Amino acid sequence: MKKYIAMAAILLGAMACNKDNIAQYDSSQIYVESSIKNTRLSGTTFEAGDRMSLYAVEYTGEEVAKLQVAGNYINNEPMRYDGAKWKGERALFWSKTHCDFYGIYPYQEPQTVTSYLFDITPDQNAPEVNGELSGYEASDLMWAKAEKIKPPYTTYTDDDGTVCTPPIREDHYYPVQMQFKHLMSRVVVKIERGEKYEGELPKDITVHLYNTVTTAEVDLTKGSLQRYAHGEKNTITMKRLNGDTFAAVVVPQNIERRTPLIEVTMEGIAYLMNYSISFRPGYQHTLTIILNTSPDQEKFEIQIEGDIENWN
Repeated sequence: MKKYIAMAAILLGAMACNKDNIAQYDSSQIYVESSIKNTRLSGTTFEAGDRMSLYAVEYTGEEVAKLQVAGNYINNEPMRYDGAKWKGERALFWSKTHCDFYGIYPYQEPQTVTSYLFDITPDQNAPEVNGELSGYEASDLMWAKAEKIKPPYTTYTDDDGTVCTPPIREDHYYPVQMQFKHLMSRVVVKIERGEKYEGELPKDITVHLYNTVTTAEVDLTKGSLQRYAHGEKNTITMKRLNGDTFAAVVVPQNIERRTPLIEVTMEGIAYLMNYSISFRPGYQHTLTIILNTSPDQEKFEIQIEGDIENWN
């Protein structure tokens, strides 16, 4: 990720009577202004070139259509971030009625919206290649919904009975504000030297997570997910954030203590640890591994301390 880019909301301006120009709103186009509840994995926000999926469903009176794979007002439109806002790869025009908007990041091509299967990347230390997201960031599934958004040309009646519309923007683009949330869990492993540890930590440390199902079943209508009941357990290679801190995105699930969870490899020697944990959606779980050596350096004492905080 690149540096943080603040996104200021673009206001529609003060309401004013504009009866003669209502027809010009027929050419008004949609773009999205986004924020993330907390941040993306790298600690910043979206960057230019990112892509997301956008859906919109229309209201009939007070009833709104159900989100579907197809047949919506907007169907899985690819939206590209230009460094400040998201625009469609083709022109997207506002409906003449209220709409609910759904955003999914990164861009997906689901075959269903209520039980979509999403796989996180086992090698999350894999870097970005040819503009494709790194294994770590590609696993960070995010979701947003903006409800009952009225079209920008919605008329109103002022005190003297005059029918009015908002001022027209010169570029004919009007924003939808969307706030994304993380659907997965995040685990951070910190390696620390204990009082008895001799010397510096090795530079060749790698950390793996064992026995986690890497497929989630996602309900895109609700922005919720669960571990896929028929998913296979895989080994996740955690991303090295710095010399002694590693991170990974995991599918929310329970891990029992009798099941090996973490493997730390240093100087060709692997240390396997059991740990009981419940990975919760939208939360970050931080595990601190404290290493100590005996004077003969042949035996390791390993202590694990856990902490949990709201990722969203």
